[in-house]
Amino acid sequence: MAYFNHAFTKSWLAVGAAPADGTATSALTPGQLGLVRSDNWEVDAAADIVTAKALAYLVGGNFHATDNIGNNPGHGGYQESIKSKGINFNYISRLGKAAVVDAAQATACLEVGSTCAPCGQNLFVRADVKGSPALRFLNHNAYAIGDSSGDAAANGGPLPGLCCVDGQEYLDPALALAASMQMILADPIVAPFMAEGNNVTAIALGAVTGTGYTTASGVATTGGTGTGLTVDITAAAGDITAVTVANPGSGYTNGDVITITQGGGASDDETATLTVSAAGMVVTVGGAPTVYTIAEVLDGTYTPSTDPVGDAVTAKVCVVGAYVDTKFGNCSFDTRDHYEKEPVSIILSAMDETGNPCNDCGVATATPGQMAQTSGETVLRHLLMTERYAQNPYNQGNRDSSRIREIEGFDPILAAVDRNALYVVYYLQHSVPRLNNPSGVFDNDQYLYQIYVKSDDAAAISALDTMFNEIEAACLSVGNYNVDFDPAGGL
Repeated sequence: MAYFNHAFTKSWLAVGAAPADGTATSALTPGQLGLVRSDNWEVDAAADIVTAKALAYLVGGNFHATDNIGNNPGHGGYQESIKSKGINFNYISRLGKAAVVDAAQATACLEVGSTCAPCGQNLFVRADVKGSPALRFLNHNAYAIGDSSGDAAANGGPLPGLCCVDGQEYLDPALALAASMQMILADPIVAPFMAEGNNVTAIALGAVTGTGYTTASGVATTGGTGTGLTVDITAAAGDITAVTVANPGSGYTNGDVITITQGGGASDDETATLTVSAAGMVVTVGGAPTVYTIAEVLDGTYTPSTDPVGDAVTAKVCVVGAYVDTKFGNCSFDTRDHYEKEPVSIILSAMDETGNPCNDCGVATATPGQMAQTSGETVLRHLLMTERYAQNPYNQGNRDSSRIREIEGFDPILAAVDRNALYVVYYLQHSVPRLNNPSGVFDNDQYLYQIYVKSDDAAAISALDTMFNEIEAACLSVGNYNVDFDPAGGL
C-alpha cells in the first residue's frame, strides 16, 4: 500500500456565522466551521497561521448531541469536532465554489395554423416523454397520441363546434388543438410526466425606477424564465401608469421579475412582477393573442370561428414537465433510495391521418429542463459517508434501524439538512507528501474537502467567502500561485 498514492474526500455542513478568532475546537457549536492553527488548536486567520509557520486545519462542530451511546464511557468521542488533515498552504492545488443552480421544467409548444384541420379530417398530435423518470417508470420512453375528436368520456359526449357547418372548410385550429391535447393529458401513460403550461395572463407593476416613458405597444421585456413576452404600456408625465400583455410569450413562471426598457438608457428601466396562471393556450385572431386554458377553449368560453382562414386564427399550446418522485421522510430515510435529478424531456409534434409527421401545418418548439445543483439529498448522503469514514455507520435496512439511529445520535444530522433545499458547495483540494516511499513516485495523498452551505444562509456564505479569499492570499504569500478562488463560483 505504501507504494501508491491515495485520494480521500470529506464533507462538512456549515451553518451560520464564522467562529471568532481564538475559539477552541472544543467550543465549536454544531455546524460552526473555522480554520484552526496546529500549534494551539484555536481558530485563526490564514495569514496568522502562515506567520506562525503552523499547519492549518478545517474544523467543524459536530452535530452529535451526546458524546457516548447509552452513557457507556466505552463508546465515547461522538461529539469530537470534525477535522481535516493538516493543510500546508504550499500544497493546496485547488479552491472552488459551486453556486446554486435551480431546477427548471422542460417545456414543449406546438403552434398550428388556420388550415391545419380540414373539415372531415382529424388533427393528430403526438407527445413524446423521454428521460430517466420515464425509463424508471415504464422501462421505455413514453408517448401518446391525441386527435381533434376529443375525449368524449371526459366531455360527456361530442364537443360543441367540432362539426363543420355548411360551407365551412376548416375547423377552428384552437378547438382542434385543445381537443387533441385534452386526450393526451388524460392518457394514463404520459399524464404523470406533463401538465398544461403557463402563459402570462396579467402583470402587476412594480416600483418606478426610470423616467421619460411614453405610451407604446409591443414593448420588449427581459428577464424571467421564459421568452417572447411583450407589453403595451400607458404613460403619463414620463411615468408608466399601466401595463397590459401584448404577446404572452411562453415558459414564464409565477413571480418572475421582468424589466421593461424604453428609450435605450439604463435610467429608463422599469421593473414589473408577472402574475401567471396555468393557461396553456394562446389563440390569435386577426393578430390579437388571447390566453385560455385548454378547458376554456372546450367549454364554450372561447367562441370557435367558422372561417378560421378569413379570421386569421392560429393556436399555440404549451406543456411543462411535471413529474414528482416519491420521497420518504427522515424516519425511514435510506441512502439507497433513488432521488430523481434529471428532468423529463417533452416533444410535441403534429401528425397526419397516416401517422406521418405533418411538417407543413405545425411549428413545434421545445426547451430542455435544467437539473438542480446541489440538492439536500446529495448533501445528506455525503455527510453520512463522512460519518462512515469516522467509523460511525448509519444504520439502515433493518426493522429497528430508526430506533438504532436514535440511540446512536443520527437524528440531529438528519434534522440539520433540508432535503428539499439547494446548497452552495466550497471545495479545497490539497496533498500530503509521504516521505517514506522509496520508489520516489506516487509519493503524496490527495484530499478533497467539500463544505456545504444552505443557499439562503447568508452568514455562512459570507464567512466561507472570506475564509477562502484569505486562504488564496496565504497561498500566494508562500509562493503557491496555482490556486484562484472566485466567490461568484467556479472550479
